[in-house]
Amino acid sequence: MSDNELLSRLRDGDKEALSIIIERYYEVVFRFCIYMLQKESDAYDITQETFLKFIKYNRSFTYISLKGYLLTIARNLCFDYFHKGKEAVLLNENLEETQLSDKGAGILQAENSLYLMGLLGELSLEVRETVVLRIYEEMKFKDIASMMGCTTSTAKSRYRLGIQQLRKRISNEKI
Repeated sequence: MSDNELLSRLRDGDKEALSIIIERYYEVVFRFCIYMLQKESDAYDITQETFLKFIKYNRSFTYISLKGYLLTIARNLCFDYFHKGKEAVLLNENLEETQLSDKGAGILQAENSLYLMGLLGELSLEVRETVVLRIYEEMKFKDIASMMGCTTSTAKSRYRLGIQQLRKRISNEKI
């Protein structure tokens, strides 16, 4: 079932449609919040808040992409989080325990994920957001630009800058 059909059913009061939307996009929104906030408990809270706002304002949905709309809500909530004076931490003990509980190859993957999260945490918010949306959410630059309220060339520049900074940090650590 398409997103537009689900939205239509949701607006008609179908609660099952809401469940399908949440099931379809919860992981995407949560992953975005984790990379932006770098703290699992706060990412969980922001993800919940994202869907609560979506439920409250779904009738005002005018975006082409439901995924983009949900990520825009999450983005705004993440910025509110930072404006309230809360600071992002590089590693969260709960996230580390969750990811490192995997065995064998999972441990290496978890270590790499934590390492990357630490590197992403060193980037500015705009650059980090662009890299996360492009790599993890596989969004197009024009969609990223629209979501962030900038030009496509600015989104591309932020992405290039982020990749350059990540490469530089990785090469400096290998020395």
